[in-house]
Amino acid sequence: MSFVLSLFDHIKTILIDLAPSMPPEIWWVTACVLAILAFAAIIDAFTATIPDALIFLGLFVLTLTLGVYASWEIAAQHLARAIAAGLFIWAVNFAWARKFHADALGMGDAKWTMLAVACLGIESAFFAWGIGSVLATIFIGLFRLFKVQITRVTFSPFLFIGLSVGLFATRVW
Repeated sequence: MSFVLSLFDHIKTILIDLAPSMPPEIWWVTACVLAILAFAAIIDAFTATIPDALIFLGLFVLTLTLGVYASWEIAAQHLARAIAAGLFIWAVNFAWARKFHADALGMGDAKWTMLAVACLGIESAFFAWGIGSVLATIFIGLFRLFKVQITRVTFSPFLFIGLSVGLFATRVW
């Protein structure tokens, strides 16, 4: 029994460390957000869509919990950062589409990033996008190398892997 409690305390400490701007007593929200992000990435991998309801439910619970446990000002700051990240991705996609007449990014990835930024911070999103882009490029390159035709690559699974690696490298390791 002490092993289970020790493991639980260790996991709780890691979750607190993953989201340093969140109050420690709501460590469970970080676990919920990570689960939502993972689940959304899995759904995206199979359906090529990120469920809006799941992402916005995560944003709602995160904002509500921050407002109740910390303050509504802190909750608003987290939500504002998330909206700014989503708007930035939308603006990049808008500029790309205007220039090249095709989307560069999916807006599901923007919403996925909004939830990640709201809970884990902007630096985590940078890692997610940087590492995820490299991994997606390698993935596409391997398919081209072996002359296998692919029509679409969903990005959020790569985002989640990039987020996980970035969180481990910056907050755990």
